[in-house]
Amino acid sequence: MRVLSKLILTVIFGGLLLGLGSLLLFPAVSNLTLFQEPGTLSSPLQLRSLGYPSRFYDAQGNLLYVMQTDGFRTPVSLSQIPKNVVNAVLDVEDHTFYQHGPIDVKSIVRALSADVSGGTILEGGSTITQQLVKNTILTPQRTLSRKIQEAIDSYRIEGQLTKNQILEKYLNTVYFGDGAYGIGAAAKTYFNETVDQLSTAQAALLAILIEDPTGNDPFLNPANALARRNVALDQMVQYGDLSQSQANQDKLEPLPKVSYRPSVSAPSAFVQEVIHRILTEPKYSILGSNQNQRLQALDNDGLQIYTTLNSKYEAEAQASVKKVVPNTNGKYTAALISMDPQTGAVEALVSGNPTHGFGGYDVATGTGGTGRQAGSSFKPIVLAALLQQGYSPSDIIDGTGPCQFVIPGVKPSPYIVHNAEPGYGLMTITKATADSVNCAYVRLGVNLGDENIVNMARIMGVTSPLSPVPSIAIGSMDVTPLEMAEVYSVLADNGIRHTPYFTSKIVDSNGKTVIQTVPKGTRVLSAQNVEVEDQVMQAVVQYGTGTAAALPGREVAGKTGTTDKFTDGWFNGFTPQLETAVWMGDPAGSVPMYDVGGIPVYGGTYPARIWHDFMSQALTGQPALNFPTPNPALIPPGKFIVPIDSPGAITTPPGSTTTTTSAPSASSVPGGSSGSAVGVGTTTTTDAGSTSSSGSAAG
Repeated sequence: MRVLSKLILTVIFGGLLLGLGSLLLFPAVSNLTLFQEPGTLSSPLQLRSLGYPSRFYDAQGNLLYVMQTDGFRTPVSLSQIPKNVVNAVLDVEDHTFYQHGPIDVKSIVRALSADVSGGTILEGGSTITQQLVKNTILTPQRTLSRKIQEAIDSYRIEGQLTKNQILEKYLNTVYFGDGAYGIGAAAKTYFNETVDQLSTAQAALLAILIEDPTGNDPFLNPANALARRNVALDQMVQYGDLSQSQANQDKLEPLPKVSYRPSVSAPSAFVQEVIHRILTEPKYSILGSNQNQRLQALDNDGLQIYTTLNSKYEAEAQASVKKVVPNTNGKYTAALISMDPQTGAVEALVSGNPTHGFGGYDVATGTGGTGRQAGSSFKPIVLAALLQQGYSPSDIIDGTGPCQFVIPGVKPSPYIVHNAEPGYGLMTITKATADSVNCAYVRLGVNLGDENIVNMARIMGVTSPLSPVPSIAIGSMDVTPLEMAEVYSVLADNGIRHTPYFTSKIVDSNGKTVIQTVPKGTRVLSAQNVEVEDQVMQAVVQYGTGTAAALPGREVAGKTGTTDKFTDGWFNGFTPQLETAVWMGDPAGSVPMYDVGGIPVYGGTYPARIWHDFMSQALTGQPALNFPTPNPALIPPGKFIVPIDSPGAITTPPGSTTTTTSAPSASSVPGGSSGSAVGVGTTTTTDAGSTSSSGSAAG
């Protein structure tokens, strides 16, 4: 009698509170189902995203990474969930879900009765529709006004969605503990199974976790979890969804002992770069107007992100770096970028920084940091500017070093340059490129005009800050391997520039392509000039500083680069179908590499070998293509170039006596042809920036 009185008082008190809340919120309640059918209210409600993780794929469609920064989710359709699993959840949470409306008065009374009497029934007073509203529309706060709003929104949702749609969204939204959101993630986390493989006992355990994910946690509270699971099995018997004999057998099934939730691993350097670009580049603005919105889209919108990565190339690049670079306990590393020169698709990336993603920066792309000095690998930019201004590869220049330059407005003065090896003397531009002769190239740069070199670098893809100073001709400015890959790809694709890109398309959770990358090339250099330059750069690999990069049976063009004191080593090169840039150094800063594996690091040593090993594997099975041949009738005849800083004479080494030198016969210089002695171009001087007092290593 005492219990009955308490129940009556509880129901009456609850009714009074509900009535009071209705009066306080009369404008909203006046529209409730007493007067209208469910779903006839105003505009449709918008449910919050179910938080489906975004997935990253390589160019062949292989899964690379799942974005799991906020819980573990594996969405499934209702058709994938077997009947025994659905029955377990409904029998525990809302047995008459398909029979009642948005609110089930009988369940509310039953829950109150169980609460008063201390009974063991599991089913609560809230319907599955109400729980979906709470999880996807409202906040979790427990107030009377929120409960009333929950009831109103539940009526509206049942007018918008079918019962099956509501149940599917609920099963993919509800939290099961241990970071698992949704029945698919719960099946993996607790049993390492897909949802269609769950036994009835397993389904019953997952069902009671919805009620209390912590209190019923089988890892933290196994005794309570076992007792509540068995109550759930009894409840399935009570509702006719399980026989008693089967329930008795299911109760013998042990609880899980360990969690199988996938560990959250850091994305690869390539995926990190993709994420960075999605968050920062304007082309991805459809995913959000700022970085926070785009990050939320990656976390919750179930995007399918198809990248340009060739996983075969990536594995081969990583293996080549590991094989070639001597073990220095991580001090000296290598970065690599490989791209398709005909589209701009980046197909492999080795960051060059073992701390990338943990406070470091990606040397390959410059993300999070800056570039590195390019050394002589910058000379093809100078060569492109020379050819554009009418120079010939047969032009003769003095490569004698060391050499000095006094240029008004540029300090230090004099600017002294050293060759990697002394001497050289007169040579053609082709020979100066193949042997990477610094004094020849600084003289050429001064004659050409250093501002013209900066302009050409911009045309070919360099975006890093550049100053028009004499040392730019031998790569004194910081650039990234990605920039150099773009520069060299122009030469690989006959003068067409393609901007590097990392994603081919992004598809939303409904299967609609929201972003599609359509490669567009822009001609920036004449085909004739590029064909001439490619011939010169083939000489680098055939007999110059880059012979270690040669690929038997294939035409290869490239250029080595080594900076002062051996702080950076480069080899950038290409075949007609693939371009690859390799850098080696200390990602922490410009640290000399005088003795790495017993040798000083020139671009023609480890970097060229990495390039060779990677390209030989990557191109296996692909045809050996040849570079287009230039029209020889359009190549200007060779001429002797008088350095513009010393009109009428060849610049002499420091401390030597300057003497006037007549132009030599072109036939006396290897590779030369007849021509007159002239100075070409104009001198550009500036005090914007300074150069080092000397430049040396050539590569």
